[in-house]
Amino acid sequence: MKQVGLMKGITAPLLTPFQRDGQVDYAGYTRLASYVTRSGAHGVFVGGTTGEFVNLTLRERMGLLEAAQRGLEKEARVMCNITAMNLEDLRLLANHARESGVDAVSVTAPYYHRYDARALRDYFCQIAELAKGLPLYLYNIPGMTGNPIPPAVLGEVLQRCLNVVGLKDSSMDLMTLLEYQCAAEGCGLVLLTGNDAQVLTALQSGADGGVIAMAGIFPALCRRIWEGFWANNLEEARAAQKTVLKLRELARRVMPVMGHKAMMEELGFPMGAARFPMRELTESERRTIQIGLKELGLLPEKREE
Repeated sequence: MKQVGLMKGITAPLLTPFQRDGQVDYAGYTRLASYVTRSGAHGVFVGGTTGEFVNLTLRERMGLLEAAQRGLEKEARVMCNITAMNLEDLRLLANHARESGVDAVSVTAPYYHRYDARALRDYFCQIAELAKGLPLYLYNIPGMTGNPIPPAVLGEVLQRCLNVVGLKDSSMDLMTLLEYQCAAEGCGLVLLTGNDAQVLTALQSGADGGVIAMAGIFPALCRRIWEGFWANNLEEARAAQKTVLKLRELARRVMPVMGHKAMMEELGFPMGAARFPMRELTESERRTIQIGLKELGLLPEKREE
């Protein structure tokens, strides 16, 4: 198994561009992977929440992993999401990730139905077996799955599954992240925040990095939080974090994912048509994004003329 610390740093979840006919734009995805890793992201996350993995077919998800790998800059790492709600699809995605030579895989808690602690423990242990030989990161995002990963369950899984090496926490609750630290004490868990608003706070609390949406759009800005923290230049880190927080609020002012895509388009990356069940932004919403980026000084010069 590869080293467990590979996903430390700032990881960029890649948005998924589509063509006008609704098909995945794999060439555009390769371009995005090249852009974010060339611009400062330590790695990429394929199939994250803002990547719309739940709206994609298995074939499309596997194709995106291959497209991302074609665009990675040297030394950049790749983690892919293998979440699926049946064992056959999970096995297919895990095997494909292994054959593709990814640095790590990730899986959320199961969604739609509610599951107790025993069911969650068994679920993660089964997936760890399917992903044997690959570093596995649990992905806590209770706002989307409806099933938070209890710290006690994390502790049990770490004791039973040696390839579970990290966790991405998108609970938006710093206390949850701290509770995970306590549950994983002595296990060498790589702890990553999924909250754009808490990267600096998470690092100061002992986290190892972040897998944050804004790193997929403004990777250099997000990298400044990381570098400022480690250089003990907290003024620089705080300034970058403040801007990232404003960007997060701007995207949420319209509609997450589509708001993020509108930002990418302002930077010159075509994102294509909305994929069902997403909807297109209105002209007013697009204008909100453009004005917000201009006020933050983040529009390319040609858009400010």
